[in-house]
Amino acid sequence: MKKKKKMFGEWFEDVGITYVMLLPNFILFLAFVVYPIIWTLRYMMFDYNGVTAAKFTGITNFIKAFHDAYWWNAVMNTLRIAGLKLLIEIPLAMILAVLLNTKIKGKSFFRGAYFLPTVTSMATMSLAFSFMFSPYNGIINMLLKNWGLISENISFLENPTSAFITVVIISVWSVFGQNVLLILSGLQNIPEEIYESAAVDGANKVHIFFKMTIPMILPIFKIILMLAIIGSLGIFDPIYLITNGGPNHATDVMATNIYGYYFNTGSVPQYGYGATLSFISSIIIGIITVLYMRLQKKED
Repeated sequence: MKKKKKMFGEWFEDVGITYVMLLPNFILFLAFVVYPIIWTLRYMMFDYNGVTAAKFTGITNFIKAFHDAYWWNAVMNTLRIAGLKLLIEIPLAMILAVLLNTKIKGKSFFRGAYFLPTVTSMATMSLAFSFMFSPYNGIINMLLKNWGLISENISFLENPTSAFITVVIISVWSVFGQNVLLILSGLQNIPEEIYESAAVDGANKVHIFFKMTIPMILPIFKIILMLAIIGSLGIFDPIYLITNGGPNHATDVMATNIYGYYFNTGSVPQYGYGATLSFISSIIIGIITVLYMRLQKKED
């Protein structure tokens, strides 16, 4: 009986220590995740600017969002940027990972160089790209002039098309190095004996890559693709820091559009409407994620 009490006391002590250790994280989770979600859900039905009393408006904010051309332009821009980003980012990461998996000199240097943008501050990176694409002394204009491709400097960030392309380039550059290392880790887990056996059987490199390499790294590739989709749909930092959604809303995305209603210092904040758009954007991202996961289940 004493032994059982002792065992129970030890178990209770261990569990108690576990909960005590988890308590700070749980409090932070409630404060910075659960509470903001509840706050957002509450004010979707209100007209609230943070100063005057909140006025209940029902589904007025949803009706306004349905007819908001700027909001749906931001949604379409988000989808376009995400689509282009994925079309460039994933194949580029795959090609570089395959090259780094071969016996070439300086592999460690290239791994660090590709991963460097991932650990670099987005503010620093955005500032560097702003200087690079500057219409006055930017290195891009200097190179194009030296190569004879242009005669006058181009204002990349003031033209809707070039600004959009610039945002896509920066978005790809900021994260593709992480995908390179993830794909590379999957490639390095493939036994060399499999490749040797395939070569003995007469398989060429192209056949080995598409019939053996890709199927073997498919599980990790699916995870990478899902994370890339979610990250692309939630893009905010490079756009806010470089173009702030301009010019003429050409690079405005869901996150920057919502941010403007919460923190736009040029007008009165619209917390209620911003909360509504936040909810709608979460639904859009959730639907795309669920569709992707269902497609993956069907393929499995």
